[in-house]
Amino acid sequence: MATGLDPATRSDHDVPTVDDTPPRRTLPRPSPPTLLIAAVGALMGGLLFLVAYRGMPDDSYITLDYARNVAELGHWGLTPFRDANSATSPLNVWLLAAGIVVTGRPAVSAGLVLVLTTTAMAVWAAGLAGQLGLRRPVVAFLTVGLIVTSPIFAAVVGMESFLVAALLVAVARYAAAHRPVATGIVTGLGVLTRPDLVLPAVVLVAVLFLAAAPRAVRGALVAVGVGALVTLPWHVWSWFALGSFVPDSLIIKTSGAFPGGEVFGNGPLFMAERWPMAMLVVGVVVGVGLVSVAVSAARWVRGQGRLLDRVVVAAGLAGAVHYAAYAAMGVSSYIWYYCPSLALLTLCAALGAADLSRQRTTAVVTGLALVAGVSIGHQTALGIPWPHPAVFGNWASAADYINAGSGLGAAVPADQSILAPGEIGTIAFACRCDIVDQFSDRARLMSIVDSRLATAGPLEGLLLRVNFLHAERRAVEPPDRVLTYETGTGPGWPTYVIGRGAGHLFLEP
Repeated sequence: MATGLDPATRSDHDVPTVDDTPPRRTLPRPSPPTLLIAAVGALMGGLLFLVAYRGMPDDSYITLDYARNVAELGHWGLTPFRDANSATSPLNVWLLAAGIVVTGRPAVSAGLVLVLTTTAMAVWAAGLAGQLGLRRPVVAFLTVGLIVTSPIFAAVVGMESFLVAALLVAVARYAAAHRPVATGIVTGLGVLTRPDLVLPAVVLVAVLFLAAAPRAVRGALVAVGVGALVTLPWHVWSWFALGSFVPDSLIIKTSGAFPGGEVFGNGPLFMAERWPMAMLVVGVVVGVGLVSVAVSAARWVRGQGRLLDRVVVAAGLAGAVHYAAYAAMGVSSYIWYYCPSLALLTLCAALGAADLSRQRTTAVVTGLALVAGVSIGHQTALGIPWPHPAVFGNWASAADYINAGSGLGAAVPADQSILAPGEIGTIAFACRCDIVDQFSDRARLMSIVDSRLATAGPLEGLLLRVNFLHAERRAVEPPDRVLTYETGTGPGWPTYVIGRGAGHLFLEP
């Protein structure tokens, strides 16, 4: 009897075959709804850039100066003539530099980075919504829509503030899902975007990992450790090679209050006087966000809290910690300092409105959409594209500074230095000359550091000495020429800003 065991009688059909080809690993494809959400997020960012690109603020051009020098010269500095470390956001510089390499145009690069950022923000907000059982398009479109139409965010196109918002949404999204590695990666990227984001990011991680499950200490520690691995290499290299562990802008921008006692803590009151309509729009969104935090906190205290409530409370607490830290430092009320707290409260408003729309009413969603529409109408009344945003604190528009910088580059030999008038980014971008102040000249920066050390307390003094341990100290060289700004009409290059009026820039001998 043939059993199939005898080689003489066994047929090939009797031998089992095994496919030892390893299975192909394929990346999950985004679903059509996710692609639609990403496309709408990109469209929102693109439309904002089309109306804002001519009116980017001076600090946006500081970042573009760094990015262009990195892309074209491999040089880390505001001008090609001197090393500096005043770029607040290394990640934004790198992304802009990559865009310049691809497009060859710095302004187009800024638009490309903005579009990619709002795309990512929309996808991350949708992912968070799915985790919380909310309608993904509602949360994504509200979050991104309220941020791109916010007069505060629209005032800082080209800066790192949109990256700040996107990465904080990402931290909330992955921490809510208890994914420590992903949480750590986006936390590290957040710190590379702005060092102060370590505060709200750690609060989000602590609340979302530990409050729901005290045993999740390991996950929280993994997230923090991964975040440190992402961010520390740059900061350690910067400490030794560039002379400071954190960007020099931290020292420059925390060296005093604006005239009239205007500081970060009371800044919104001054802004409400200066820009009442814009701040009313911002105040409505902040108010809805605060109500959402209060409602979710009450549910949590009563023991009825859902994951949604924990996320809203965590975001609200993270925003409050960031705001309180800046208020305690008594720093000036620079517009972009409010963006982390505003982004988190905007997320709270979007989550709260989406929750109400699912349960009872769509009135809050409709109301927030109307607020965004009012904000668009108010801001675009300046023109499309606008010469400068509705909330604007520079002495001159970008066009006026570019005109002055181009003339300056033609008028002054390349081997002569020029003292900046107080704002440097756009002029340096246009003139490509050796224009100096504390942002571009390390010697002038270190003179500010020495002044701070002379009046610092024990802790501040220790932190300053450690931060600048490897900094090179050189004598401040007198400039060859001085560029001065004065209000009113006069010789030189004219300027005009709505609300500030006419001014002029002129060269002194």
